[in-house]
Amino acid sequence: ALATFLHQSSGINAEYGEKTTESQKTFKMEAGSTIVACVGAGILPTILPYFSDDVAKFLNVGSMSLSFGTQIWVGSVAGLTMFRTLKRRTFGTLQSKLFPKYATLNTACSFIALATFLHLRKLGPTESFSLLGKTMEGSALVSCLFSNVLNSLYFIPATTKLMFTLHKRERELGLEDQIGGVSPMKTEPNATESDRKTLLKFNIHHGVSMLMSLVSVGAGAAYLYFIAKNTKI
Repeated sequence: ALATFLHQSSGINAEYGEKTTESQKTFKMEAGSTIVACVGAGILPTILPYFSDDVAKFLNVGSMSLSFGTQIWVGSVAGLTMFRTLKRRTFGTLQSKLFPKYATLNTACSFIALATFLHLRKLGPTESFSLLGKTMEGSALVSCLFSNVLNSLYFIPATTKLMFTLHKRERELGLEDQIGGVSPMKTEPNATESDRKTLLKFNIHHGVSMLMSLVSVGAGAAYLYFIAKNTKI
């Protein structure tokens, strides 16, 4: 499947494969899937009373563990391996397909963890707002959810759009694509001021997106630690 995707992406690259209309459709579909996932997770509190507390605990710990494990794998193993193996533009195209799904999964898991946490504490909407800010567990869950929603709905789509704009300009300028490294646009003498501004915007958006991921990882690790601390095996 990966080989097929890389073959298709190379064909896309040969045709300046940013095809704006297609990219916009992809962003809309991924934003839509994130919203659907959030709405689905939001309905969870209405059906949780029909399940036992043990099932709710499983959903709580399982969802946060799934999100945490996914983030560690993508950030520390898969991402670095692809970065050091694939040409930069191919790597970027692959990431543009993976990261929206990655963010959607993390957002849905954050919603599930928060909903089950409030259910197990037997808290209603009014009480939950006061508790979340007073407990470390609640603060960690809110941090996870907030950072993942921001990544899903804004930073990842915006970063991807800027990346495709840079890729197109690099090809127009005849810049070589290499394994690893960063965009040569900054030092390219034929690059315009607009090109450099686009590169700066990309770096800012990419940096903030990475920061949101780090917040989610850190908050998820903290939550799992607090759960483990109170668990008897």
